[in-house]
Amino acid sequence: MRTIRNITMFKNVYRRMHSTKQVKWDIMAGLCLQRKPIITKSLTDTEVNFQNILQEIEFEKSLKSDHELRHEKDVKRMEKLKNGKVIDFDDMDQASNQSAQDYIDKNKEELLNFKFASRSTEADLINDTKSLKRKLDDNLVLIVKQKLGHEDFWVLPQGLWNNGETLRETSERILRESCGNNLNVSFYGNAPCGFYKYKYPKQIREQSNVEGAKIFFFKAKLLDGNVEEKGIWTDYEWSTVQELNKRLIQPYMKNIKLFLSNYNVNT
Repeated sequence: MRTIRNITMFKNVYRRMHSTKQVKWDIMAGLCLQRKPIITKSLTDTEVNFQNILQEIEFEKSLKSDHELRHEKDVKRMEKLKNGKVIDFDDMDQASNQSAQDYIDKNKEELLNFKFASRSTEADLINDTKSLKRKLDDNLVLIVKQKLGHEDFWVLPQGLWNNGETLRETSERILRESCGNNLNVSFYGNAPCGFYKYKYPKQIREQSNVEGAKIFFFKAKLLDGNVEEKGIWTDYEWSTVQELNKRLIQPYMKNIKLFLSNYNVNT
């Protein structure tokens, strides 16, 4: 009796396996193009305190600089002059004609005239998200507003894979077709760094007999240039990782954040 039941179960499983319709998916490649930080981030209060401690330790253990030695010679020379001792000025080099105090006064004047460049740019002030001259201390990621189905979505640049291409070649082609030839980028490798899949709307699935798309992402670093508007998408932005949370839909962002730089995956 048990044998008959097992045979019946096996037949049912076999029938379900071989009666399942083969599902077709579109294969796509996407590109995570990043502009790396230009300047370092501002120090936190803890980092500032630690930096001050290190400077104090370095000052206590350091040897005297040439300027300090020169200042000591000036002091001894002034003491001799006060005591009426004769100084052989022929033994003094030309640099010693300027006292250490004169040197300090000159450098103080130069320091007062020196102004540090602002960490914020004009693009930061007007929040120009198409400019690469913003958020200089942070990573910027290129995203485009692309029509998928009947709606527009913010996504990483992506496109369909063509037969005969490698996925890396597809991502390079997508970059040229969607952003122009003015971008000079460096890919990190030939293997994808991330994956995401989604289903097409029911109407499109029935018309095309394609279930959805599977996207394989590659990472690249921007070296030079900027985006040309090609008409494939309706808008584009260079966004920080934090700004992506407001632009990308959450199921998509959940997969993207796994390979983004400077992103805490626990957030």
